[in-house]
Amino acid sequence: MRRTRKTADRVRRVRKTLQNLRTKKKERTQAALWKKSFRHIMILDISSATDNVGDEIIYESSIPHLMPMIDDAYITTSSSHDGMGEASRIAAASADFILLLGTNALSSLYHVNMPFIWNVASEDVPLLRNKIVLFGVGANRDFSTIDPLQSEFLAEVLAKDFVHSTRDSLGARIVRSSGHDVLETSCPTLWQFMETRPSAPAEKARAVCFTLTKHKASPLDSDFVRILTQEYDKLYFWPQQPRDYDYLKDIANGISFEVIPPNLRSYDAFLRRASVDVIGTRLHGTIRGIQHGKRSIVISIDNRAREIARSTGLFAIERSEISEKLPVAINRSFEPTIKLERFAIHQFLDQFRRSY
Repeated sequence: MRRTRKTADRVRRVRKTLQNLRTKKKERTQAALWKKSFRHIMILDISSATDNVGDEIIYESSIPHLMPMIDDAYITTSSSHDGMGEASRIAAASADFILLLGTNALSSLYHVNMPFIWNVASEDVPLLRNKIVLFGVGANRDFSTIDPLQSEFLAEVLAKDFVHSTRDSLGARIVRSSGHDVLETSCPTLWQFMETRPSAPAEKARAVCFTLTKHKASPLDSDFVRILTQEYDKLYFWPQQPRDYDYLKDIANGISFEVIPPNLRSYDAFLRRASVDVIGTRLHGTIRGIQHGKRSIVISIDNRAREIARSTGLFAIERSEISEKLPVAINRSFEPTIKLERFAIHQFLDQFRRSY
């Protein structure tokens, strides 16, 4: 009975959307006039309706590379996390193409009509058909096989006239399974180092700002915090998700730390003024430290950090090896190095330039 009701509700939503599209026929006819001069590009905004500030770091880092290529266009946005509503569906129907920016939104599993980072309902698939362009998107986890339904879904919605960009080889494998062309460009948060290498103090600071990941907790996290208390005079903690703060309180065991509010504005202001190292399990929270010129070490807890470290030289230590390797890494003098496939990144971005 519940499934029948859901199906009926979905049919009503589709009918309502189609009715709205028909009633806007005159506006769409008029829009065709301006579309002779302006492209309509839609962006699926990963920083909207998310509880993870890392998505905001990715989005903000992507925009400076994208906007110079599409500054001739009319641009609309929609939340990738929340899925498409009525206004988003109308915009998607009009858009020339739709950009999905960054984050780990590629899965080997089929997620249509299921909660996911990239929230897609079955009624939206016809509107997305041959329009989605992947912009530095990564795989959400390791996998051995790819669901054929997922390959079919991506084959249908990914744009055939564009080369897609993934931030890791796992994401590229998923895209290739759908028959589309793809370039491995690493994460857009690192693209600012295409022409200039990152800079950071050679020697450790007296204070550290660290991160933890509640949804990937481990008993080793207590060892991680203990090492930081031994190596630094002062500890700061930045919860990339608010629940990370609850997790730290559970394992803190009386250690003293100062909390940076879980928003990007406060984190950036802190990194600008404070002399700290940045170390943690949060990949993009740590990369933000690199962007601010801090000595930064990623504690690798999943495929995302491993894949990016492997391809770029991002300094990362496996969580299982922190007792042995982290104190050495903290105390040694090191110079950050990021290796990027500049030709691939430029090849990907240049296809968005409008030829007149």
